[in-house]
Amino acid sequence: MAGPPVLDDAVIASLRQLTPPGEPDVLAEVLRLFLSEVPRRMELLRIACAAGNIEGVYRSAHSLQGSAGNIGAMRLLAVCKKLNDLGRAGDLTHSASLVDALGAEYRRVEAEIHRLITDG
Repeated sequence: MAGPPVLDDAVIASLRQLTPPGEPDVLAEVLRLFLSEVPRRMELLRIACAAGNIEGVYRSAHSLQGSAGNIGAMRLLAVCKKLNDLGRAGDLTHSASLVDALGAEYRRVEAEIHRLITDG
């Protein structure tokens, strides 16, 4: 997928700067929290989509959109926004393909997070 990088460098740099000297790495903590919470939220979104639960799709997509924005995952955020908009409009016609796109982009984000955590 062309466009912005997997994770926005400016957001990552801002998170890095939050770590006081001698303290645990804030960036790594935020990224680990993202990895621990987002898969469950994505599963709730998949379930809501499959059930035709418009409110569930909207709530889950909105939550994921915020999480993606917090770590600078702008392409992931864009997919979440599309799902959020579908939920808001009450039209889940294209939601299954967007959920698939969400999963694919999450895998890219996950790989980049592991790279950042490993490389420091």
